[in-house]
Amino acid sequence: MKKIMTLVIAAAAISLASCGGKTNSNTAELDSLTTETVAEEEVAPAEQAGQVVALLQEQIKNADPEQIKAIGAQVAEKVAEFLAKGDEAAAKTYTETINKFIAENAEKLKAIGASTTISEALSNVENLPSSLLEAATSAANGVAVTATEQAEAAQQAVDAAKAAVEAAPEAVKEAAKEAVDAAKAKGEEAAAAAQQKAQEQANKAIDDAAAAAKKKLGL
Repeated sequence: MKKIMTLVIAAAAISLASCGGKTNSNTAELDSLTTETVAEEEVAPAEQAGQVVALLQEQIKNADPEQIKAIGAQVAEKVAEFLAKGDEAAAKTYTETINKFIAENAEKLKAIGASTTISEALSNVENLPSSLLEAATSAANGVAVTATEQAEAAQQAVDAAKAAVEAAPEAVKEAAKEAVDAAKAKGEEAAAAAQQKAQEQANKAIDDAAAAAKKKLGL
């Protein structure tokens, strides 16, 4: 009986040890997955863009426009992902790093027919802010302008237009006043000229009358 109890206890111990090992294994796997997920999420947009730049640099050396096109698709996908999360700032940071590289290598990309590849890929991203697309287009033309600078320039244009509209009534009033003053000055000038002419005619008439009277008196 004692032998049977000993075997039962030993079997139970082995079973518990086995379950514990499995639990520890599952926990380790979960921890591993969690660590990988956190690591992936912690990669900053600028760092992800740096990885894209490295790939682009390699494919420019290989003169492979098809691979650059594939990279462009990945860039567009990542930007769409940022925007879907509502993180436009991350999309800006990500694309600005890539745009800077493209602008600096615009001639090399143009030589292999891939200067507009990234901007064309981005143009297909749904709800892409216009400033991001304009910055990418500028980069393709060799001009490194950030999306923030694009937005600021657009805002400055809006502010200038608004100021012009607000100043228009004053400008119109000033122009009208100048026109009135000019007309008034012209009228005064004309009146003065007419008065001068009338005075001259009056003086002539007096002189003629005096001359006629002298002649009549034999003077």
